[in-house]
Amino acid sequence: MAKREECFQHDGVRYRFAVWGCEAAGAAGAAPVVLLHGFAQSAASWDGVAEPLSCTRPVVALDLVGHGGSDRPKGAAAYALEAQGEMLLAFLASALGEAGPAAPGGPDERFAAPVQGSRKPVVVGYSMGGRVALAAVCRQPGAFARCAGGLVLESAGLGPVDERERKDAAERDARNAAALRRDGLSAFMDAWERLPLFATQRDLPASTCERVRAGRLANDAEALARTFEHAGQHAMPSRGDVLAALASLRDSGVPVRYIAGARDVKYRALAEGLEDEGLCEVRVVAGAGHNVHLEEPAAYLRTLEGFPG
Repeated sequence: MAKREECFQHDGVRYRFAVWGCEAAGAAGAAPVVLLHGFAQSAASWDGVAEPLSCTRPVVALDLVGHGGSDRPKGAAAYALEAQGEMLLAFLASALGEAGPAAPGGPDERFAAPVQGSRKPVVVGYSMGGRVALAAVCRQPGAFARCAGGLVLESAGLGPVDERERKDAAERDARNAAALRRDGLSAFMDAWERLPLFATQRDLPASTCERVRAGRLANDAEALARTFEHAGQHAMPSRGDVLAALASLRDSGVPVRYIAGARDVKYRALAEGLEDEGLCEVRVVAGAGHNVHLEEPAAYLRTLEGFPG
């Protein structure tokens, strides 16, 4: 389906989002999907799955603050993970239209609801996008449950287990922010792409690797540095708080699904732990690493079929 771009404003910051409409028979009864990208990405990073997904349901992909076509404010406030969670709640409320539930710190301006339909949207967050979604859930679990019909986490962290882990993450995020400011975007991405986390992406076709690289280099070094400082892994709620919030969603009847790549040892283990605790459904995708929707798009689409049921 054709993609169009719109804007949404919250707390003085303008956010761009892409919309793929759906005119298929029965689409009005399908749960829309709101896609949240990862670090140094944008809504465009979802193109490979958003278009086929939009054949059966409306799809929206949001550019997070400092990324894509959204504003890159100089102050720190909008980058804070809690602030991004509040922005997501406001966006979801607006996505439901005037009849939707109010979210704390609602939008500065209304726009035509991009996901018209009879069902609440499913939020899908990849990596950093998953952190933003979890920030919203932890901040206002009741508001999230009123605004969203389901949550899908793809390769998303679940918060520091203890203060030692938080301190280690804070030091790592500070080093990354300093490297961006010191070495510049291109040199930083050279090192970023060599991380073991992204090793499986080296098996992708050259054209795909070039497209991913171009998307990373379209960013602003200072905006990414602020993202590390204020929305990195260290800024997440504690693991205990995240698990409690997911339990609250489950008890409220909001389904949660976690998607991990079979070749991503760290995040596959997180997914299996969630499944063992009965907090969500898990889908492990064979052949995929950290970025499942990029590496195995067809299999990724199958993991979303029938969700939330």
